[in-house]
Amino acid sequence: MALTDPAIDSGQGARDWRRQQVVADTYQRSKLAGFLYLFGWTVVALIGHVQEFEPMAAIGIGLAFLGLGVLRLRMRPPAGSDAAANRRWLRHYAWVLPLAPALWSTVQVWILLDPRFDGSTRLVALIATIGYATVFANLYSTLRTLAAIGVGLLFLPMLAVLWSDPVHRALAIAMSFYLLYLAGALLRSHAEYRRRLDLDLALREQRDLFQQLSRTDPLTSVHNRRHFTAKLDEAAQFAAAGGPVFSLLILDIDHFKRVNDQHGHAIGDACLVAVADRLQRAFPPPANLLARLGGEEFGVLIPGDPRVASAVAETFRYDLARHPLECEGRRLEITASIGIGAFDPAKHRDGDGLYRAVDLALYAAKSQGRNRVQPTRTADV
Repeated sequence: MALTDPAIDSGQGARDWRRQQVVADTYQRSKLAGFLYLFGWTVVALIGHVQEFEPMAAIGIGLAFLGLGVLRLRMRPPAGSDAAANRRWLRHYAWVLPLAPALWSTVQVWILLDPRFDGSTRLVALIATIGYATVFANLYSTLRTLAAIGVGLLFLPMLAVLWSDPVHRALAIAMSFYLLYLAGALLRSHAEYRRRLDLDLALREQRDLFQQLSRTDPLTSVHNRRHFTAKLDEAAQFAAAGGPVFSLLILDIDHFKRVNDQHGHAIGDACLVAVADRLQRAFPPPANLLARLGGEEFGVLIPGDPRVASAVAETFRYDLARHPLECEGRRLEITASIGIGAFDPAKHRDGDGLYRAVDLALYAAKSQGRNRVQPTRTADV
């Protein structure tokens, strides 16, 4: 179990989130819309008595619209936020979504050219075509190019037939102007959808930033005590249930008050930042969780073999004492006292029990001369 939250690339994360939202919105808007073509064809076929002169076509077209509607409904988006899976879904859906408009456009051309259809049937079909194109321009604004393809498939063949017959010239002019209106509506709908996504993303980023600030120490940028305590309790619960072993380290900078008194609080703050940086290099995230517990005290949750954790702690203590810190152009020679212990459900019961034991070990290290690593003892529990 990783003890820290994974780092997020905000740029890539935003792009992946946008794609996931587009996928989800596109499916929700279109999953049932495919059946509208079946309804439209049923009405047109009944009004035009297609079942009397072309019964096989009437049934075949109806079954085709039904199949395309079911196909849309069954093409559920991938679960989760897998970017590659969402890209694949969009590619596949881009082939499926225009099929129903293409079939309806074919039906519309047939109705306009076949003299067996009367004026009422043609009027109903034209109204349906206008409705489907309007739906495409507004409902599928999630994917501007795909929406434009759908509108074009529905309108352009119909317009070609209307313009080719002088009798329909007035209707062709009217439909051409309506196509221009649909193009503008599509662009507006897409822009509004993008603005909504931008707003949702901004709110999401503000929420994430607030959550990050609520668990981060503002000076050192490591986690704060509240987040650390929650993760300690969580790790203890996992370990008590048979999960992975982990250790707790608590570090206190020796004689830190002297740093502030001799060099000022600005240098003292720089010292804390430098120690946090050293700790992160010794106990790198995300496997380890580092926090500033308050003042000059830091804590680290370390998964794995306790002996390895103790060895790394001793190495850190030794290197810190040997290599002065560079703080605002000054070299500070400091040491640290460290308490460390592994969680044992039989002795500690919970995270707070381990914390108290390690805290006692830390004070034992300070009382025995500082600059040392002190493990917990059974008597300390």
